[in-house]
Amino acid sequence: MHDDAETISVFSFRFYDGHSERPEIAPFKATREAIAGLRGEVIEGTEQQVARSELDADGHFRRIPTGWGELS
Repeated sequence: MHDDAETISVFSFRFYDGHSERPEIAPFKATREAIAGLRGEVIEGTEQQVARSELDADGHFRRIPTGWGELS
């Protein structure tokens, strides 16, 4: 596990892409602030603690497949 001082919460979220009446689930997780900026809706219960260094400049977290376990 990561040091608490260096972790941040990310969440799965829904968003409207403009081409559909139904929201889509984003293919990455993000901070609450980043989701709000995308006009997305947080999916509660999907919180994950990650190292702050694993976020991109926009507050997005993309898990990189390593081949060492099942992706969720």
